Amino acid sequence: MATKLAENLYHLDIPLVGSPLKNLNSYLIVGPQSLLIDTGFRQEGCLVALQAELDSLGINRDRLDVFATHLHSDHLGLAPQIVGTAGNIFISQRDLDYLAIYGTTQGWREMAKLDVISGFTQEEVDYLWEENPAKSSSPLPYDHYIAVTEGHPFHYGGYTLTCIETPGHTPGHMCLYDQENRRIFTGDHVLFHITPNICRWPGVADSLGDYLHSLAKVSLLDVDQMHTGHRHDRGDYQTRIAQLQAHHQARLADTLQAVVAHPHCNAYMLAGHLRWSIRAKNWEEFPLTQKFFAVGETLAHLDYLRRRGQVQVVFDGVHDIWDVV
Repeated sequence: MATKLAENLYHLDIPLVGSPLKNLNSYLIVGPQSLLIDTGFRQEGCLVALQAELDSLGINRDRLDVFATHLHSDHLGLAPQIVGTAGNIFISQRDLDYLAIYGTTQGWREMAKLDVISGFTQEEVDYLWEENPAKSSSPLPYDHYIAVTEGHPFHYGGYTLTCIETPGHTPGHMCLYDQENRRIFTGDHVLFHITPNICRWPGVADSLGDYLHSLAKVSLLDVDQMHTGHRHDRGDYQTRIAQLQAHHQARLADTLQAVVAHPHCNAYMLAGHLRWSIRAKNWEEFPLTQKFFAVGETLAHLDYLRRRGQVQVVFDGVHDIWDVV
């Protein structure tokens, strides 16, 4: 059931069946031309739920635009199917560039090769190839995305929203800021209850550095109401930003200590020596899909430390091997 947040503004709860994220928070601004912020996976359960909520509000589907905060399939997956015939899909230019490369089978194969270099076995990579919803639930081919950049304004339902570039979670992640009403739609940039996954991206030198810079950037905004991409959105905006910053400083310290204590290891091995908030007795019992996120996050922290001269990496012909400087 759609929940009214303010005049012409609704929250749509989209279930993400089988995902530890549990749900997507989609947001709808209603007007002569309506705007949907994020969509859910390209899965039947998400599509049925989203269509039902739009229908319950009597939305003219022909005049529906979509804004994707970022390229992940739980936010963009349904966009080509749900956008109106007189509608547009907006996404950042940076994420659109990545979608063109890594939204293809060849792009996924190139990333799979990098997973092996990071320490995954070929058998694990093959399993992830079949089970990864980021690939299987990604959007259908679509040739008419509209790329937007920092400061781009949207006018819907009496609101003015401004695009804020917040790279980190993805290279081109964006938030939407409603300055007049002190409201921000954060996508996966700032979340309560769970910590956004920050992983290494091909072609990005320092994903974590980008993310921390983006956190500092949005901390300067005057915000009273924060609408997140997942779970609940109850809590203090500035306090949560400070908590996320502290979390990554602690993770950096733990990562450096892991390299010191376990020299000459690949990222997969190092991730097994770090602490994770997951119900598993040890690294061996980690669900493989969660190992993928853990190793990606470990790599982002290693890259941050390497860029600051604290660790170094050497390719041994099979894996990237990490040591302290």
